[in-house]
Amino acid sequence: METVVQYLLLALALTSVQISFTESRLNEKRRDKTERRYHAVQTKDNMCEITNRESKVHCYCENTEVKTATRADCWVFNGGIDESDPIWSSFNSQPLLEKLTFNVRSDGALKFIPLNVIHRLKRLQKLYIHYATLNKIEKRTFTNITTLREITLMNDKIIALDFSAFASLPLLVNLTIKGNKIAEIQRDVFVDLPNLRYLDLSFNNINLAHDGCFEHLNILNDLVLEGNLISVLTRDTFKGLANLTRLDLRSNKLSMIGDLTFSELWNLNELLLDNNELKYLSERAFDGLALLQKLSITGNKLQSVNEGLLEGVRGLELLDLRNNEIEFFTYDTVKPILENLKMKTSVLYLSGNKLTCDCRLSWIQNLRNETSSDPLKSALDDVTCYYNTLDSAEGNNEVTINEKATIDSFDLDSNDEPKDAIDEEIYDPLKYEATVKPEEQVFVVDIPAKTLPCPGLVRNGEDSQMLSSKDENYWLPSSSTMLVSSLSTVISLLIILLH
Repeated sequence: METVVQYLLLALALTSVQISFTESRLNEKRRDKTERRYHAVQTKDNMCEITNRESKVHCYCENTEVKTATRADCWVFNGGIDESDPIWSSFNSQPLLEKLTFNVRSDGALKFIPLNVIHRLKRLQKLYIHYATLNKIEKRTFTNITTLREITLMNDKIIALDFSAFASLPLLVNLTIKGNKIAEIQRDVFVDLPNLRYLDLSFNNINLAHDGCFEHLNILNDLVLEGNLISVLTRDTFKGLANLTRLDLRSNKLSMIGDLTFSELWNLNELLLDNNELKYLSERAFDGLALLQKLSITGNKLQSVNEGLLEGVRGLELLDLRNNEIEFFTYDTVKPILENLKMKTSVLYLSGNKLTCDCRLSWIQNLRNETSSDPLKSALDDVTCYYNTLDSAEGNNEVTINEKATIDSFDLDSNDEPKDAIDEEIYDPLKYEATVKPEEQVFVVDIPAKTLPCPGLVRNGEDSQMLSSKDENYWLPSSSTMLVSSLSTVISLLIILLH
């Protein structure tokens, strides 16, 4: 009997062990299945590992593990995506993103800013959207995204910016809205942006910037308006931009700049006006820009420059006037910045103009000899001028200042015996010009200083001002040259008389 009981107990024990083993195997299978299902879900919902080729969005991250990526470049390939698309939920897998870029590869594929995604990214600092179709940035679109420091909306077919479109972005430093179709900048678009320092509105269709449209940007440093259609500027256009240091107005439609246009920009250091249609600059156009160091006005239609234009910008170290139609640029015009131009880093560009070859350009040769700036020397070497043969023919009977200065040095009677010797030392100001073909460009530094003709004393009414100027040596041949010439003439006379 005991033996039977033992066998029964042993059988029961074996059965129990088998049941436990079977249950263990079943549990393991369940765990494996659950884990596989979990990982499959995670892979499907991870924005950095989207494998479905039919997905409308694909993102590339520097780290693909869940909750590790800080940067993501997302490409939108197919049209018709909307804000309820399941793909947007996959962005929850990377809550630590600091930089997010959307590149749209086909027209109309993205017609909205995915704010539901953006608001959930509590560390997002940089947002870039390129080639979307956004049309209009509505009022308070980005409100209370408190971590954003940089927004770039480039080539997004934006037509209008609503009032307060970018309000309540306390940390925003850089805002770029480039290559769109904005035609007008209204007031109160850029408000409540206490840290904005860089604003780029280049390559839009802006033809009207309302007075005071930037007045809330009190600490803005850099304003880029290049490549627009702006034709009119007033003093109030830049109201409130007291801390602006750089203003880029290249490639607009400006034809003139009036008095005090930039006087609100007390701290401006760099002003770019290249490739406009400027024909006139008021004498006080740049008054108030005491700190301006760089002024570039290349590729315009300027024919003259007011002699007082540079009085308000005496701190200039770079002045670029290349490729205009300037005929005269005198010593009196450049005088306010002359001492600056002698420094090592300074430069003045005048090439590509229609300067007339006369003694009003003599200061160029003197400045080239005195400056310590190699870039300036090179720039002055490139300055060319044209001889005006018509004026020369009309002025043959008039005494030029060069001739007057030389003849007055000797005060000899025309019948005196040594007349021929004197004539050898008196340069005919038309002699050098006669060797130059009409309309031929001549490098100013290659012209002997004494051969530069001067405007007729009576005809131009400039004789009293020029001859009385205490700085006349800067535009007349240098005093040392005149002295050598005088001494040479006197020696020649003495030799003739001794014989």
